[in-house]
Amino acid sequence: MASRSAREVAYETIRSRIITMDLKPGDELNDRELAQELGISRTPMREALIMLNIAHMVVIKPQSGTHVAPIDLKLMEMEQFARFTLEKEILNRIRGRLTAEQEAAYRLNLESYRQLERDPDAENRETRMLDLDNAFHRRAFQLCGMEEHFDHMLSTFQHIERLRKFSLQTEENKSVCAAHTRILEAVLRGSEEDLSRALSDHLNRYKLSVEQARQRHPEYFTEGTVRPVDHRI
Repeated sequence: MASRSAREVAYETIRSRIITMDLKPGDELNDRELAQELGISRTPMREALIMLNIAHMVVIKPQSGTHVAPIDLKLMEMEQFARFTLEKEILNRIRGRLTAEQEAAYRLNLESYRQLERDPDAENRETRMLDLDNAFHRRAFQLCGMEEHFDHMLSTFQHIERLRKFSLQTEENKSVCAAHTRILEAVLRGSEEDLSRALSDHLNRYKLSVEQARQRHPEYFTEGTVRPVDHRI
């Protein structure tokens, strides 16, 4: 496999820092400082920022600089609809067909998540919970031999991923394990309608997380519309 270009490294590094809220909405991004930090030239850094602008994760304005974009609620809703549509199809492909070994792997994921819920002082707790959450949803794609579709989906959904970081700090986070359990039970023994309802209830919980997060940081969000992309930097 070819090594990643400097532009790709810069893009993925900054994207990750935005999603994990290490870089927060409104923070200024200096291409010279970021390039020095990553040990690359300014050209691939500028290219990475343009890519992030296209992805609606940063805002580039001439004479005003580059800043981390707010979380766009309109785009978030579009992302969730696309995810629900795809994941529902994948889950229905494995509904009623799990082996005992596959079910056990799901339940191990659930128990690992519960342990972290009970231990607020666990090392790297938030990152590990996000990883377990992703692993739960990815497993169905993997069982269908379509894990690359999940990875691509996750890499292109920007705004909902940023909110998930917030959700770990709200009361709504406590519903994750129970929601995953309902999805698994629907996969094991439920109808297509049961599965659709369990998945919809789970994915739509972000609306409650939004309200809680906006109470703390209203400046981090925008109702949003798909804005024109400014390629200048």
